[in-house]
Formats: sequence, structure tokens, C-alpha cells
Amino acid sequence: MVFILLLLMLTLSAWQKEVNLLEESELHGFFKPAEPAPSLTSFAWPRWFSGEFQQQITANLENHIGFRKTLFRVQNEVDYRLFRIIHAQGFVQGKKGYIFEEDYIHEYLGRYFVGPVILDDKLQKLDKVSRVLGEAGIQFVLVFEPGKASFYPEHIPSRYQPHLRTESNYTYILRRSADLGIPTMNLNSYFLQMKDTTRYPLFPKYGMHWSIYGSVVAMDTLFRYVEAATATDLPAITISDVEVSYSMRWTDKDIGELLNLILPLQGEKLAYPRLDFDTTAPRKLSVLVIADSYYINIIHNCSGQLFKNHEYWYYNSKLYPDIMDDRNPVYVDKTNLKEKLLSFDMVLLMVSEINMHCGFWNFADEAYLAFHPDAPDPPWYPYQNSILTNREWFNYMVSKARTNNISTGDAIIRDAKFIYNSKNH
Repeated sequence: MVFILLLLMLTLSAWQKEVNLLEESELHGFFKPAEPAPSLTSFAWPRWFSGEFQQQITANLENHIGFRKTLFRVQNEVDYRLFRIIHAQGFVQGKKGYIFEEDYIHEYLGRYFVGPVILDDKLQKLDKVSRVLGEAGIQFVLVFEPGKASFYPEHIPSRYQPHLRTESNYTYILRRSADLGIPTMNLNSYFLQMKDTTRYPLFPKYGMHWSIYGSVVAMDTLFRYVEAATATDLPAITISDVEVSYSMRWTDKDIGELLNLILPLQGEKLAYPRLDFDTTAPRKLSVLVIADSYYINIIHNCSGQLFKNHEYWYYNSKLYPDIMDDRNPVYVDKTNLKEKLLSFDMVLLMVSEINMHCGFWNFADEAYLAFHPDAPDPPWYPYQNSILTNREWFNYMVSKARTNNISTGDAIIRDAKFIYNSKNH
């Protein structure tokens, strides 16, 4: 009987591979492109004796087996439901079912702290850019977006020893910004103030960003600030309805989808406001937002509704709305950056907890150089920035610093100088 079942499974798998008996839902997340179908044309005796040929054929067979996506989901389902094991790389199961992107935890606990030398350099440049813009009548604000780890520290797994929290990039940047007089807005602390009184979750269990409801709260607070800072009324925003649902939508389940399960996750009570905008009111302001993916929820709601001109530079690189299509991305044209910055009424630089180590994605350096072209950075500096903004490289440097018993900032600067010297001497 077991043999018959096994034979049936193998037969069905072969049929699925050849004729696609059933349509399988796509897997979510990032996967290496599938290897080509197994072929014996690559056979050669040297590859046979080295084992390379066998390894390639095995990998190709696994990638092209029938019902592969379904079997992948079955394994994930069993591991998650029975053992709370997550196969989405970079994500961890927290307490009470909360799921975190691991880098949030490391940032919150201070384990990604890059130190005063790197951060002071960025902040001093940002301060000078802010002052130049202010002299031109342009408001600049550094906005601290919230993070899931700082919002739910009680749900961080015990193995991360959250009680051993040290200085973090967030706490340092917040303090030094105040010392320098850089205008800031702290949505992180604002969310924490509302945590025990909000009617609906500001961060979802299975999402990595603020909830859709939380993004509306943030948008309302942010644009009230814009109105006050510029002494300009924006078109009125009203919430005409709030739908409450246990069925998660869009970014409220972006981590949940990466788990690639078969059965739906147990939902929580989430809110989905419906927004109406006054379309008769004039749109007077021109606003530039340099931000990470948190801002997607905001601009998705209000694009074209509030401002005369509203540009969103995604990670200071891609231009909204063409930010998700990796095949045809539109990158920000930074030719004549000085003139571009001076064409706006307000500039918002928005950074979430997970990206505090990234040095504002080179914005401070580029903007400072645009206004001070006679003060270039040292020649090794681009390598430092590459380390800060490349997540894998940065994580390697954190590990390397720990191994060598030096600070992460020192390790980054040393390697940046070493790479430059190796390539130029």
C-alpha cells in the first residue's frame, strides 16, 4: 500500500511538471532564478569525478519537481504550526505570535551602532544643509519613523537578551540632532505615547511596517506639522468611514505572506480608514520626501491630493511611483541637485528604526556637496557609504568587529580605507 501511494505521488508530480495539472499560487519573497531544466549535455568526466555534475543535476531536479511550490508550503506549514519555525530568511518568531524582521531587533538593542565618528559626520553635514535651506526659506525636517522592535520590546525573543540594550543609532542621532539644532519630528515617541490608548493596532502582528491604520495616524500628524511649519493650509482630510476587519490587507500581512503557508494566519482586529480629500482647495506647497518604504503607505493614500508638487525619493535612489519595477526603475536625476533642492518649499528626510545605520542613504553627503562643492569627502569615503547601505556587507562588518573586539564604526572605516588603498596603490 505504501509503495502504491509513493508511486502515485511520483506519477502525479511528473504529470504536474509536464502538463501543469493544477495551478499553484506563487511563492512570496526573494528567490534565486530557477536553474534550467536538468540536462545531460553538461556531462563531462572531470565534472563527474569532481561531483560538480551530480550536484547540478540534483539541484535542477529539486527546482523542477512537480508541485514544488505546494510541497514548499506544506513543509513551512508543518514547521510553523508545530514548532514555530520560520523559513523566511531574516525574520524571527517573537512572543505571543508577533513576527519581527531581525534587523529591527539588532538596531533597537544597539548592536548595529556605528559610533560617533560616522554619525557626527553625517549629522554635521545635515545641519549645514538644513541651515542653507532655511536661509532660502525652505523648511527641512528630519523625521524619526517608528519601528516594530521599539514599539513591542516586550515581544522580542528572550534569546536576544533585550535587557542588555545599549546606545543605538536612534538614541544617538536623536540626542545629537537636538544638540546641533536640526529640526526633527519624532513619530517613534508619538506612537509609543499612544500605544496603550489607541483603539486599533499601530503595528500589526504579521507586518514589518506600521499598520495601515498607523500610517493614517502618522500622515495626519505629519501633515499637521507641515501646515504649522510652513504656515500654509493643506486641503482638508476627513475619515469618512473605518472598516474593522480580521482579514489582513496589503502591508499589514507583508511578513505573513513571506512565510509561504497553506492555511491563513489567525487575524487580529485591524482598522482600515477611508479617506476623503477636499478637491476644491488649492494645493500650494511643493514638498520633497526622502524616505524608506514606510512612506509608501502615506503617498499611496494622498498622492496628488495635497501638494502642488510631491516627490518621493525612495531610499534616496528611485523616484515614485516607479520604485517596485526592478526591470524598468526610474532613478532620481541628481544633476543640478542644489537647484532641485531649492525648488521645494519643504524637505522631509524620514528614517525608520531599521535604517538608522545607513547614513541617510548618502543624502547628507550629496546635499552637502551640492552646496559646498569645494569640500569633497576623502577618497575612501564612498566605500564606507557602500558598507553602510549594503545590508549583507554591513552585517558582515558587525560580525567582523565583534570577532576583532573593536567597534563597528572602526571596522567599517578601516575596511573602507583598506579597500581604497588596495585598489589605488
